[in-house]
Amino acid sequence: MSHHTAPLAVRERLAIPSRDLSTLLPALRGRLAADELAVLSTCNRTELYLVASEAVGRSVRLAECLASCGDLRPDALQPHLYIRADQEAAAHLFRVSAGLDSMVLGESEITAQVKQAYLTAQAHGTVGPVLHRLFQKALHSTKLIRSRTAIADGQASIGSVVATLAKQVFGARLSACDALLWGAGKAAEATARHVIKSGIRQLWIVSRTQANAQDLASLCRSGWLSWEQALKHVAHVDIAIVCTQAPHYVIDADDFASIHAQRGTRPLLLVDLSVPRNVDPALSRFAHVQLHNIDDLQAFAQVVLAQRREERVHCETLIRQQVEHLYRCRSSVDHREGEACSVVEAYGAVSR
Repeated sequence: MSHHTAPLAVRERLAIPSRDLSTLLPALRGRLAADELAVLSTCNRTELYLVASEAVGRSVRLAECLASCGDLRPDALQPHLYIRADQEAAAHLFRVSAGLDSMVLGESEITAQVKQAYLTAQAHGTVGPVLHRLFQKALHSTKLIRSRTAIADGQASIGSVVATLAKQVFGARLSACDALLWGAGKAAEATARHVIKSGIRQLWIVSRTQANAQDLASLCRSGWLSWEQALKHVAHVDIAIVCTQAPHYVIDADDFASIHAQRGTRPLLLVDLSVPRNVDPALSRFAHVQLHNIDDLQAFAQVVLAQRREERVHCETLIRQQVEHLYRCRSSVDHREGEACSVVEAYGAVSR
């Protein structure tokens, strides 16, 4: 599932934290009768890459497995799922890795997330020779696309879209604005860099792990706050961005009520990049507050999409060539070793 097939309210139900993969990977591989399995879970997608000898009935089993993870009914989940097989599955992963399937066309953070999904599955013993070749080729293809096309020129991430949104909201006043960022992971780091580059006066980093907040603040030449200090500090900033893997609201309506009273008529741009959502949607009802979630940013990303659409044709040509090369090499190996070809299947499921 991805942002193309399901709304945020559905995707957040299937968000898979990295801490759960150690038990989830072997369990899903067993339930889906797969020889190999990798799970890619980002803000905008949850995808399962499987290698198996047969695919009969797996669509039903997939819906049942994922529905149980998100406490959903399989029949409610089924319309949001997509399935690719063989070369279509390989081409899909190549597009995802290169940012061609992202909300922001050509965004670069997804490549690191694809690599991490591969390394995590490898560490837990669910990657074999087929997925090893597939993911290695996907990462190699991404390098070719980035070096031979202009698909990643200009704004190329959700972080850059956040910075553009801040410029639209505050205009020339942005240089006098302070921002607060919850999170210290890779996505938060990329967002921090774009926000600082936009010209704001001060950025404060917050993380539940103090050392992580300090490290990112040092890297970005920003300040840092403890988790306990952060919510109170919302009363004094112009922009608040939440980008964590917390399974609950970091800011809820009750917490914000007293803070809102202190702010008076001062406008607040509040951006929730988390899946599941970390900001209570009820905050959008408060006066002088603009709340945007990850799906709201898609409209802003369309500007970037228009600028890069012409480059996509070139990218698709490179992907087709790389998929053909992958399968030629695979056929050669299978022939030499006398092995039957496995079926590589990519299952999309919604989420992180």
